[in-house]
Amino acid sequence: MVTVAHPYLDKDRRKIQGLFDAIAADYDFLNHLLSLGIDIRWRRDAVRALDLQPGGTYLDACCGTGDLGFSILGAQGPDAGISVIGSDFSLGMLQHGQRKRQRSESRDGTPAPRFLAGDTLRLPFADACFDGAAVSFGIRNVQDLRGGLTELRRVVKPGGRVVLLEFTPLRTPIIGPVFHFYLQHVLPRIGNFISRSRDRAYTYLNDSIRRWPDGETLAEAMRDVDLVAIEWRTLFPGNVALHVGIRG
Repeated sequence: MVTVAHPYLDKDRRKIQGLFDAIAADYDFLNHLLSLGIDIRWRRDAVRALDLQPGGTYLDACCGTGDLGFSILGAQGPDAGISVIGSDFSLGMLQHGQRKRQRSESRDGTPAPRFLAGDTLRLPFADACFDGAAVSFGIRNVQDLRGGLTELRRVVKPGGRVVLLEFTPLRTPIIGPVFHFYLQHVLPRIGNFISRSRDRAYTYLNDSIRRWPDGETLAEAMRDVDLVAIEWRTLFPGNVALHVGIRG
């Protein structure tokens, strides 16, 4: 049987923007459901990797509805003086993030990210204005990986960290085949059905993960844009990688 690749794998800006706009309402729910809740733990690991500093300002790029940004602020408490800006080119995602911000502020006054429309290939920020930047499951959707990494490095202060949390090929002999079956046959059906995605967004998710480079290849791409001290590791159960680089 011949498998036809998803037509959005060219990652054309308008296609990806429309795809995520359309699934924004169900995005958070499906993230937690399809990962069996492990995505919350993955984001906590990414937050720790940022090495947050009191009073620091951090960028959550390709932020979606802002889950990583909320995790950053929740890790330190309101007295730390940390601020987060979430940027994304999907207005649908940003609108849902803004609703989460309003609920957070009205419920208990907990600090929440500020949201700004922005393309990661052309971030609307000055050079060296953030103490750190992170991307949670979004760098894979940027059309030009080198261009996106260059922009992330540009907006981070010297000594600041760039953290990438992203899927990675899972090749373990026991879990690997099970995960590949789930990714190819189960996740797209559930995701496309619940989100009612006419663009088959969760088929795109599967196909884009399968074409994504392995951890060492991504680490090399970070080195190529002059990020230094690159470290990376896989997170349980092995299908997600956490990469950290520093702007020298």
